[in-house]
Amino acid sequence: MKITSHIYDNDQWRILSSSENLSLFEVIAQKKYVLITVLKQHHRSLVYHIEARNKAYVLKVPLEKNKKWWIRFTTLFRDGEAFKNIKGMLKYEKLGLHTTKPVMAAEKRKSGMVTDSWLLYEYLDGEPCLDHEEYYPLVINELKLIHQRGYLHGDPQIRNFLYKEGKIFVIDSNPKPVGPTGFSRAYEFAYLRKSAPGIEKYFGEINYWWLYRMAFWYDIYERKFVRTRRKIKKLLLLKD
Repeated sequence: MKITSHIYDNDQWRILSSSENLSLFEVIAQKKYVLITVLKQHHRSLVYHIEARNKAYVLKVPLEKNKKWWIRFTTLFRDGEAFKNIKGMLKYEKLGLHTTKPVMAAEKRKSGMVTDSWLLYEYLDGEPCLDHEEYYPLVINELKLIHQRGYLHGDPQIRNFLYKEGKIFVIDSNPKPVGPTGFSRAYEFAYLRKSAPGIEKYFGEINYWWLYRMAFWYDIYERKFVRTRRKIKKLLLLKD
């Protein structure tokens, strides 16, 4: 599927979509879809399973990244979250990896910064791999395959892998080129282990094992640092 850039509504919205799906923009923008299920709803993002024109889709709105000023500022120099996501899906398709089918990404900019955006992709009726140990070896093989193709998943939590018809599908990824040392690949395994305790027994031989151990300890340090930072922030808010 060829996705190209389009301008809509007096230059307010920029859209990445194939020409045949372009008419879906008004359906989503005007909320003329049927809400099937709320898949996720919190301060960071909204993720809806919807139906539009008799077809199932997932609509994702990255609320936090649309609103925070420092994230907005970075979009002066790069794509916003929705455009990054759809380009990542297209990258995986090109590499022959299994992922959700991208349909459309839309973003609105003000003073050059993204102030609103959303992503639309086909709904994948797959089974979550979380708490399904029988799928863990397949998940590991898929992550290794991503690395072999020269990329990182970007967010390899176990919930970001779905099983369907003997295959593992990657969702919510942000593919980036792997680094030269192998540490980034090792850290992805450490991150996967954090989200699925016990999965490491299926890792098998990893030729950068010492880096995995380094990433493991870095992971523990990072979590402690984040918890400490949150406590300090909460304390400061209470003082205000």
